[in-house]
Amino acid sequence: MKRTALILMLGFNLIYFGCSNETAPEMPDENEETPDCTPQFPEMNVTYDNYVKGIVDKYCISCHYAGNSPGPGNFTSYGGVTAYSDFFATRVISDNADMPQGNAPLPQAVRDSLNVWIQNCAPQN
Repeated sequence: MKRTALILMLGFNLIYFGCSNETAPEMPDENEETPDCTPQFPEMNVTYDNYVKGIVDKYCISCHYAGNSPGPGNFTSYGGVTAYSDFFATRVISDNADMPQGNAPLPQAVRDSLNVWIQNCAPQN
């Protein structure tokens, strides 16, 4: 009897104190775009289509392609490149960059432009 009363009291307390009249916070609409990046160099028109694709095709595609490529990622598309854009800062752009692997670092002007692209939220076109 004591055990049943204790269980009922615990259940009542959980229901009473666990519930409230507050509404749940509104979830963002998955289809609604919420900008989480502010372009740092809006006057500079460095986009994937007009610049980055050519650099990636020249320096990266030989290792980063679909299938059994030696490097991770498939850089043959905008989405494939942007999936790894966070790593560009250390692996491609920095003074200690180790990409393209086995070759000299990219020219400073190219690295600077890639940095502008990333700082401008990696626009496609």
